Amino acid sequence: MVYLILEARALHEVIKFPGVAIWAGSNVLTELNHKELVAEGFNVTRFNHPISGVNRSELEEALETIKEHHPTESIWVQYASQP
Repeated sequence: MVYLILEARALHEVIKFPGVAIWAGSNVLTELNHKELVAEGFNVTRFNHPISGVNRSELEEALETIKEHHPTESIWVQYASQP
């Protein structure tokens, strides 16, 4: 299962799930945080740009990228309400 995380608070919840792949934008994970999580053995991928979920085309592009890497997996997207 793959999770697209849109907010840092959700990352702290999902990281506890065993065996999941987590994707997040640069607004959720800094490069340092990402490196630390990978070093700890977590399957975390960081986009080099922010993913907020507010812009539909941005979200669709992120999902297409994830599908390329996880073609047979279900992708769960954190719901992010508009500000």
